[in-house]
Amino acid sequence: MNKQKILIVDDEPAALESIVNCYIESREPFELFQALNGETAFQVVQKIVPDLVLTDWEMPVMDGLQLIGKLQANEAFCDIPVIMVTGFMLSAHDLSTAMSVGAVDFIRKPIDKTELLARTKTMLRISTANKTIRKQKEDQLNAELERNKKELAIAALHLANYQKRKEELLVEIKKLIPYINKEGMEIVRNIIDVNKSNCENDFLNIFETQFKDVHADFYERLDSKHPELTPTEKKICTFLKMNLNTKEIAVLLLSTPASIEVTRAKIRKKLNLDHSESLTGYVAGI
Repeated sequence: MNKQKILIVDDEPAALESIVNCYIESREPFELFQALNGETAFQVVQKIVPDLVLTDWEMPVMDGLQLIGKLQANEAFCDIPVIMVTGFMLSAHDLSTAMSVGAVDFIRKPIDKTELLARTKTMLRISTANKTIRKQKEDQLNAELERNKKELAIAALHLANYQKRKEELLVEIKKLIPYINKEGMEIVRNIIDVNKSNCENDFLNIFETQFKDVHADFYERLDSKHPELTPTEKKICTFLKMNLNTKEIAVLLLSTPASIEVTRAKIRKKLNLDHSESLTGYVAGI
């Protein structure tokens, strides 16, 4: 079983030693860390992600309130319970201020060992519960994202097949032209032109909407990393993100596999990928 990590922050070495000794004498299986101000404490938090923080209020460089505010502003650390340890800021207004910033409990100096251990165990139970809730939410979101990815891939293939059948139908309609009069020929040609011009746009509008629901920031990240890509190259990157192959992309863009291969080669060159690197793998990681 992993030891629960406690970070103790105080600018007075004697105060730090007093709290550390209380924990050591209790023989509880805690892993203890120390810092002399809020700035150093935040650096420690980034490295170890403690289960509980005890911090003094008044400290140089960064005080306890500022440390709590910085933890609360960071999504990775905002669930860590923080106990304010203070011997001076004891008024109702002071305590209300600390609570409003994000402190969850108080311990008054001088430290009472029994009170310290009792409050510590309570806060560690809260910390464990917070981690469990966060993990459950992350698992749920990941499962939903994977489900949406699969649904999007299936939808893309269904739309691609529909588009292919539509193209084949237009080819068959063209075969009727020699057997109809001039007026009918104009009607047929108009039907073909309208359907060909709308075919790609209809699909791409539907696909782009669904794609953004699943990969919300992909276009922004792609533009940020590779603004030199053309609109067509960005479209192909979108399909590569879906792990579609050249044939499938060609159907979706009403193009030929050879033309898609040429464009893929241009994309590889712009992304500065060598021959051993996978274009699909690179795009998937964006």
